[in-house]
Amino acid sequence: MQSIIFDFNGTLFSDTALHEQAWQQFIQELVDRKFTEEEFHQIHGRTNHLIIEGVLGKTITKAEGEELSERKEAIYRDLVLKENQMQLIAGATDYFAFLKDNQQLMNIATASPKTNLDFYFDVFQLDRWFDYKQVVYNDGSLASKPAPDYYIQAALNVGANPKQMIIFEDSLIGLQGARHAQAKQIIAVATAGNHEELNKTGLVDFVIDDFTDSRIQQMI
Repeated sequence: MQSIIFDFNGTLFSDTALHEQAWQQFIQELVDRKFTEEEFHQIHGRTNHLIIEGVLGKTITKAEGEELSERKEAIYRDLVLKENQMQLIAGATDYFAFLKDNQQLMNIATASPKTNLDFYFDVFQLDRWFDYKQVVYNDGSLASKPAPDYYIQAALNVGANPKQMIIFEDSLIGLQGARHAQAKQIIAVATAGNHEELNKTGLVDFVIDDFTDSRIQQMI
């Protein structure tokens, strides 16, 4: 059976700038430097544990990774609340309703930790469309994107065939993971005016600016 699998950050929620701001504050406090723009291209979509190990230049324990990750994510959630950015990307909720009306299986595959997933379900009332127990998030049990594991598990969790997935992603690493998962279709969501850049990756069927694009309903 076919399923629609969504990344979350940058795909359903336009929060890339807030994550980058949180990383900059956190890294400044941790090692007294900031990420370069090129480094940001390399980290979006990866788990916090891997990112922090890269910053520190050493392997850290799961407990250390969780503690440091939560410090960064607490900064991020505070920024979300301060900026009052509590809206999903345009057309997303209508698209969810369309999928449900058409009895399409759907799920979320996100590198976010549980604390952020809880935050999103509360703020956006995601349980109107998604089963929390089926959502795939970063609990340390799966290989980080660009490995295909998150997407494959997300499809399996809703009883779908992973090779019949349609995946929505925004980051290069996420798109690479979607290709590794051998998804049926890969749709990129543009962020910060990178529509042409995403088209040039050779990884996507097409690029959308938001979920009002009529092409995404024609896939069903």
